[in-house]
Amino acid sequence: MTIRTLVLAACFAGLSATLVAQQPSPATAQAPRISQPTTAPAPAGQPAPPAPRREGQPINVKVEVTITDQGGGTQALKKTVTVVTGDNMSGFIRSVANYTSIGPVPLNVDIEPQLLTDNRIRVRVNLQYTLPATPQGPAAGNVALRTTEIHETLALILESGKPLIVAQSADPVGDRQVTIEVKATVLR
Repeated sequence: MTIRTLVLAACFAGLSATLVAQQPSPATAQAPRISQPTTAPAPAGQPAPPAPRREGQPINVKVEVTITDQGGGTQALKKTVTVVTGDNMSGFIRSVANYTSIGPVPLNVDIEPQLLTDNRIRVRVNLQYTLPATPQGPAAGNVALRTTEIHETLALILESGKPLIVAQSADPVGDRQVTIEVKATVLR
């Protein structure tokens, strides 16, 4: 029993020493401070508040998206979609043709113009274009009808009234080529 008592006393002493070591030491006496006017410190690490959102100017912008689709030595097929919307506003057009054999064939254009300085316009364009391909040549009866789909998301800087070819896509299977041209014009 004496060994048990001795072990318990040693454990108790060890715990007491640990608890005493964790207590904060009494504050040491310091020389009195001279009071000075306090200024609020600049909050460190806080970012500056964001600039207020730029409101669009009360000016309309006309955006023309021209799709030129050519393949197989055929005459080029041109489609132009025009959207007019205000500065820093968005506009879109949705057009769908339904075929019994292949289903819906969409032509969708989303635009968002923003007027810049020096007669320039930043335009975001999102385009979805699908065109059914018609089989050609002697093996046309054995070829299933297919579609060509193009999805484009573009961020452009354009001069007002000047068209710019912004994308050229190649059909991954055939010799079809699709060209996208965008023109933005400020309407005053």
